[in-house]
Amino acid sequence: MKFTVSSKVFYERLNSISGIIGTNNIIPILENFLLKLDKNLLTVMSSDIENTMVVEIPVDSEDSGSIAIPAKKLLDTVRFIPEQPLLINVNTDEKFLEIGISNAHYKLTGEDANEYPKLPQLENAQEVAIPSVALERAITNTIFAVGNDESRKAMTGVYCQIDSDGATFVGTDAQRLVRYIRRDVKTDETCNFILPKKALTQLKSSLSGFQGDVEMKFNKNNCSFKFNDIYVICRLIDATYPEYNNVIPKENPNKMTIAREDIINTLKRLTPYTNKTTYQVVFNVEGSKLTCKASDVDFSNEGVEELTVNYNGEDMLIGFNSKFLSEILGVLSSEEVTFELSTPSRAGLIIPAVEDENENTLTLLMPIMVSVI
Repeated sequence: MKFTVSSKVFYERLNSISGIIGTNNIIPILENFLLKLDKNLLTVMSSDIENTMVVEIPVDSEDSGSIAIPAKKLLDTVRFIPEQPLLINVNTDEKFLEIGISNAHYKLTGEDANEYPKLPQLENAQEVAIPSVALERAITNTIFAVGNDESRKAMTGVYCQIDSDGATFVGTDAQRLVRYIRRDVKTDETCNFILPKKALTQLKSSLSGFQGDVEMKFNKNNCSFKFNDIYVICRLIDATYPEYNNVIPKENPNKMTIAREDIINTLKRLTPYTNKTTYQVVFNVEGSKLTCKASDVDFSNEGVEELTVNYNGEDMLIGFNSKFLSEILGVLSSEEVTFELSTPSRAGLIIPAVEDENENTLTLLMPIMVSVI
């Protein structure tokens, strides 16, 4: 089979699904892309068994056929070819692929396409349409807080609950937690599941620049996302998500509102002065004055900054991990943020002062016992 395709388009589309491919595949054929040609449409699939991505590429051809080709080698071959038509010839009997351009020729040995795992099928699936901006915001606002501890399997993914009131997305690693609600995504029947971090990371990258609805389908085992020429399907995490609402403090009488960019920039300047184990920054709030201090006694380093805030509550001394706090502040979109605090030993809430009517964001960060001030 033969087809012609733009080198730029071919590389960009292959690269968009390459992140799914693992580095230590138990099944060797998963180091390949699966190429399926049906006349003017080339479908390329990548998979690590639990997560699969498919992209459709328009080509010029009258042929049909399929082959599995080493992903890294194919990407490395087309990566630096200047924009021009690629003439690709696939020998499905002898299992090799040839790439021809004006002044060069490449031959890659492939494998039998029939050995590649089949694309999972979603049976008895529910379906919901999600605006791309809502899905991208949901991933951005939660994925950074997802844990990596495999012994806490549920917390290695983003929890999703959709019902008649909206969609709730939650990410936590036990030190920080984000609950992001979209009121413009609803279903008649309540459903909940845990989406894996790897699939969401690749999905977020693919959503960049896309405007429109994403078709989301899910059953008890898998979830899929379809938009534009991209199809993503992932195996849901089979675990029980912790009762996250129980750790959100309800009584937080001390409230501090501050310009988000001001505190972000302060943390950027102070973080180099923190202890490299705890990254502790101590907040000492007294009336309208917030004193932020970072110190590393092992090297006698210290940084102090004062900021003006709008504070209503008792004077307080509380410590936070500056890196965790910076990540939380980095995903919030409002010009001002409000810290809701109770005591120095209880979790603090950081919420946007103003939000879009369709979203509600709550972030939680556990404090660090103040050791230096």
